[in-house]
Amino acid sequence: MEPKGAPNPIIEFNSLVRRVLIEMGFEEVVLPMIVKESDVYQEYGPEAPVILDRLFYLAGLPRPDIGLGVDSIKKIREIVPDFDKVKELQDILRRYKKNEIESDDLVETMVTELGVREEQATSILDNVFLEFKKRKPVPTDLTLRSHMTALWFPVLSAVMNKWELPIQLFTIGRKFRREQRLDATHLYSSYTASFVIMAEEITLEDGMEIVRDFLKKIGFQEVDFRFKKATSKYYAPQTEFEIFVKHPKSGDWLEVGDSGFYSPVSLAKFGIKYPVLNAGFGMERFVMIKTGETDIRRLSYPYFYKEVEFTDEEIAKGIYIEEKPQTETGKKIMQELIKTAETYKDAEAPCEFVAWSGIIDGKKVSVKIVEKDKDTKLLGPAILNRIYVYDGNILGLPEEKAVGTPTDIRYLDALGAYVARRIEEMIEKNEKKLDLRIRMAKKASDVNIEVTPSVRYFITSKSKKIDIRGPVFFRVTAAVE
Repeated sequence: MEPKGAPNPIIEFNSLVRRVLIEMGFEEVVLPMIVKESDVYQEYGPEAPVILDRLFYLAGLPRPDIGLGVDSIKKIREIVPDFDKVKELQDILRRYKKNEIESDDLVETMVTELGVREEQATSILDNVFLEFKKRKPVPTDLTLRSHMTALWFPVLSAVMNKWELPIQLFTIGRKFRREQRLDATHLYSSYTASFVIMAEEITLEDGMEIVRDFLKKIGFQEVDFRFKKATSKYYAPQTEFEIFVKHPKSGDWLEVGDSGFYSPVSLAKFGIKYPVLNAGFGMERFVMIKTGETDIRRLSYPYFYKEVEFTDEEIAKGIYIEEKPQTETGKKIMQELIKTAETYKDAEAPCEFVAWSGIIDGKKVSVKIVEKDKDTKLLGPAILNRIYVYDGNILGLPEEKAVGTPTDIRYLDALGAYVARRIEEMIEKNEKKLDLRIRMAKKASDVNIEVTPSVRYFITSKSKKIDIRGPVFFRVTAAVE
């Protein structure tokens, strides 16, 4: 089967939002992912200690101070018997400690300067210098951003006197929250879209109209704003509002974002003298509404949390003929085999019919469909069975018993392709004769039919079946004269 690409629905929606905001006159920027603890205090003031509880702090492993004593040298020589570059190793360890050698260059430096093999260098680090294993992370005052709000202040401060007003900026990226639980609505990491508008004059009504226009452009027609009674410290009182859209199917109002005007007090801390509207949106929430997904884990990480589900039509697309002829002559032989079999399938045996004859590489080749047994027919009764998919099951059925979703694959089609490919190989190997006989079909491979691994896994996991049993009695001979 030809591979078929597919976009991730979250990334695809991010692209839509990005395009819409650019068309609305916003300029895209990249905001830092790492935020100083002091910036959080500057933004939230006395509320900061509580806010910091939901943040991830970054930590690092200190570089160890490694001594090279007698015992260490003895252990090294158990790994490298002729090791004599003690001073050189001491110099490498010293330079590593002083950050003159990058961590991912340490092994390569040992190999280059000590003349040891790579596996010897890694064994020394693993078995001799146990200081590496004993290290513990040391926390810093750096955090991973939990939202974009704190990051806009220094950016706006930097561009305020350099760019003409109004200044419209946006960013789309990940935020990180140290959630107390991970469930259908909570993840450690998710995507957010955030934009700001800094202008000499902009009203709350202007801001609400811009947010409403943005939501309509990304597909949400019915919008509602609800003002918060307890305003976040970085917003001006009575200007923060939560943003709701109506679910197109359930009709429920669902929260998708938050917006408001930055507090003059917060702006003053960064020397910003103009009003600023900010709006932020949870991207996964939008996609959940559009797709009908109810569990953010299944949306973000379907390979971990989502059960495999296929419709009968999707299963049908996962069924294919495994071996096929590779040459134009081989394809012609396949077509003539199928045509001859369809014409003479009920002929009384013993009998034989020439399906194709011609010249290949200067040699005359003859292909026949043969049945030598008496009191039977040229082909078995299942030869024209077609592959159908019904309620998750793959079935080989005659036309009069057809149910479910049909494929374009019959046993005869798949076997014709298989025999034609074998004849091509016979010619390639300079063989003179070929005699192939397929009696009973017991499994898909018996009639040259295959199923993609994902479809096969689905069928097995759902206790469904692949049933293509049946008598085909298909015999083909080929001879080179």
